[in-house]
Amino acid sequence: MIRAARLLAALLLVAALPAAAQDVAALSWLTGSWRGPGTMFGNASEAVLDIRPALGGRFLELSYRAGGFEGRAFYRPDGEAHWRATWFDNRGTVFPIEAQLDGRVLTADWGSAETERGRTVYRLTEDGTLEVSDSVAMADGSRRDFARHRLRRSP
Repeated sequence: MIRAARLLAALLLVAALPAAAQDVAALSWLTGSWRGPGTMFGNASEAVLDIRPALGGRFLELSYRAGGFEGRAFYRPDGEAHWRATWFDNRGTVFPIEAQLDGRVLTADWGSAETERGRTVYRLTEDGTLEVSDSVAMADGSRRDFARHRLRRSP
């Protein structure tokens, strides 16, 4: 009886989740392995970006490497065209992320008042190139680009 009650409670919890929180298909165009050249802090760099469903398909895991920098985020849908994530990197930094999807462009605003703030834009072009640009918010409200890469899907 207790086992049946626990199973029923678990099923009710899953059923109570919004449908969008159960489906990461809206970003299927972004999934896969990507590699390509660009710049980071004014220096030439090569970036590697791997994006795949994770944790039973409820999240998209994003792993990024460029030069000696690497980070990982877990994205989940949070309503129509809206995503939330948490970013972790090898500096020991953890950022909250709020992202908006518009067609084949994902704009991720990251950071908080306690950390730095910035923006990463993932844009899939007509020719299949994934353009990834990173900027940091300055004290005057402007943004300063610090990285830009043009990635191609890897086999």
